[in-house]
Amino acid sequence: MSLSPRQLRLLMISVGAGAAGYLVFALWSGWREVLAAMGHIGWQALGLALLLSLANYWLRAERWRLYIVSNGHAISHADNLRIYIAGFALTTTPGKAGELIRGLFLKPYGVTFHHAAAMFFSERVADLIAVLIITAAGLSQLHQGEMYYAILVVALLVGLLVLRTTWPERLLRHVAGERKGVHWLANVAASSRALWRGRLLWQVQGLSVLAWLAEGVGAWLVLRTLMPDMPLEIGLFIYGFAMIVGALSFMPGGLGGTEATMTGLLVLQGLSLPEAVAATVIIRLATLWFAVLLGLFAVMRLPTMPARAESLDTQLATQAGDGQGLK
Repeated sequence: MSLSPRQLRLLMISVGAGAAGYLVFALWSGWREVLAAMGHIGWQALGLALLLSLANYWLRAERWRLYIVSNGHAISHADNLRIYIAGFALTTTPGKAGELIRGLFLKPYGVTFHHAAAMFFSERVADLIAVLIITAAGLSQLHQGEMYYAILVVALLVGLLVLRTTWPERLLRHVAGERKGVHWLANVAASSRALWRGRLLWQVQGLSVLAWLAEGVGAWLVLRTLMPDMPLEIGLFIYGFAMIVGALSFMPGGLGGTEATMTGLLVLQGLSLPEAVAATVIIRLATLWFAVLLGLFAVMRLPTMPARAESLDTQLATQAGDGQGLK
């Protein structure tokens, strides 16, 4: 199942924009100093970061398989991993919405596109909660950090309780009016409610925390090559906070927002600007761009889309129009 020309064009634009942005980033900071800092980081730290990123992808793929199995569908670990990784080919789209392409890849397994959308929505929320949890580790280094941590824990618990209710669905239907797309989102929110209950909730959230902790530790190992005395809590805070800012910017893959935030926080920690830029570039290569590369490879390994199969854009338009629920 291949990418449509529009999706491929969007991916190339995202990759090109990211490469151009990193080039400008390095030139602005002094490319010679940046290259020297990259040399100081070395291949060992990059290799460890890549391995921990692979652990992140595997854990998140297992979480995805739990979602599939919870709806009564069967899929092997290998096929699930291949399909999940393939979704990373479009991770550099706003809000990672391009990863919805997994819904098409899962169609032969009996998973409706609507259920795939509910899974996508649920995993985005699980990711946000997990990143907030690892980011909170840095609060212990702040004045009155325990109070901030308690506030965050309460907020997360309230959020989880809200997800288990009909409130998100009712709110979306209240503001929808005649907009069919919003009604479809309301149906997705209703369908995802079953994914936030019982044992599945804790399994999914546990895997999410472990996955993002692995990637956060990888970022910290890179940072330690430039600042050996950096505490793990601070490294996790810098990585997690930058990821959150990037996600809130709604830019493709968090491009720009994540890099600027991470670089700024590293400078505040005492790194020179070229060192901060080098560390940011290495971390993003080991997390974001490594995932995109694996996704492209996985897409090419998947079966070719049948001639009569609908494109992702057609599926989205159809589902938004009829607002169908889970089958």
